[in-house]
Amino acid sequence: MQPWTRSDTRDTDVVDLSILFAQQQASRIDWDGPVFSLYELPTHTTRLGVEFMRAGSELRQGVRLKIRGGKLEANGVATSDLVLWQDSSPTCVDVLVRWGKQGSRSLRVWNCWEVNGVMHAWLGNAGMRVERTPEGVIVLNCSDGRGEPDFGDLLVKIAPE
Repeated sequence: MQPWTRSDTRDTDVVDLSILFAQQQASRIDWDGPVFSLYELPTHTTRLGVEFMRAGSELRQGVRLKIRGGKLEANGVATSDLVLWQDSSPTCVDVLVRWGKQGSRSLRVWNCWEVNGVMHAWLGNAGMRVERTPEGVIVLNCSDGRGEPDFGDLLVKIAPE
């Protein structure tokens, strides 16, 4: 059996990215190139420009931003855990990053989706291919957890400043 296949299949080799992430206990795996379950954004960031470029899934798609050691502020709301949904957020969202004065810092992003009113992440074939432009812009090519990996389920551009 190849290392990227499910252990519970006998007749077919079916990929399950969540099993690979769990087996490797990592947020980055190699499956025909790097795939991330979550992506660490630079901790010197003071602002994020988040732009939804395309949603290619029938499921409700979004991104989740979580900060440790500060607050995220969007549309006048400050929180440490922010979910932006492609269908209800503006196409471009300006997120201010307010770091605390001391302590450890982290700023992470991952894709999420909704089924029957419940938000999901990190299940099945969820993952992100990440591209970085020379200008530092990050493009997340997201696969929701359903079916075979499809990194066109959601495309999001993040411009950290």
